[in-house]
Amino acid sequence: MIAWTRRLDDAARLWAEQLAKAGPETLGGASGCAGWTNRDLINHLIGGGYRYAMLLDGASAADTLKTRDVDYAGAGDPTAEFWRSENAFRAAVDSADLDVEVDHRAGRRPGRQLVVMRVMELALHSHDLCVGIGAEWTPSDGLVDFVLTDAGPVIEELRAAGLFEAPIEPASESAADRLLAFAGRS
Repeated sequence: MIAWTRRLDDAARLWAEQLAKAGPETLGGASGCAGWTNRDLINHLIGGGYRYAMLLDGASAADTLKTRDVDYAGAGDPTAEFWRSENAFRAAVDSADLDVEVDHRAGRRPGRQLVVMRVMELALHSHDLCVGIGAEWTPSDGLVDFVLTDAGPVIEELRAAGLFEAPIEPASESAADRLLAFAGRS
C-alpha cells in the first residue's frame, strides 16, 4: 500500500499542476484524449474520484451514472474540486476492504485495482491535459515505472474492452514515451 500511496501522490500532484494551468479559455479546446475537450477530461477526472469512492463504499456502476453529467470544471475552482474528489477517494480507500470486488463499468474487479487504475488515469490524463493546454508533461520516473508495470495488465484489459487505443511506436526510448506509446498516445 505504501507504493500506491506514493504513486497516488505523484499522479495527483502531476494532474493538479496541469489542472491549475487550465484557465476558462482552454476548457472548450481539444484535449489529447480523442473526442474529448479539456472540459470533458477535467470532468471525467474529478468525477472519477467520486465514482471510485462510491464503488468502494458499495455502490453499483449504475449508481455512479449521476456523476457523469456534473460540470465540475465550470463550478468555481476545478483544482479545489479535484482535491475534494481525491480526498473522498482516499478516504474510501482507507476504510474499504480492497480485496472485495466492486462493480466498475468495465467489469467487476477488486477494490485494490481501482487504486492502480486511479494512478494510471491521473498520470495518462495529465498528459492529455498537457496536450490540450500546450504544457509540458513531466511525470516522475517512479510514476512512469509504476504505470508501465502495475497498470500494464489493466491497460491491456481495458484495451480489449475498447477503452484504450492500440499501442503505437514510441517517439523515443524514454520510459515516458514508451508509456505513452503503450497507452496509444503520442
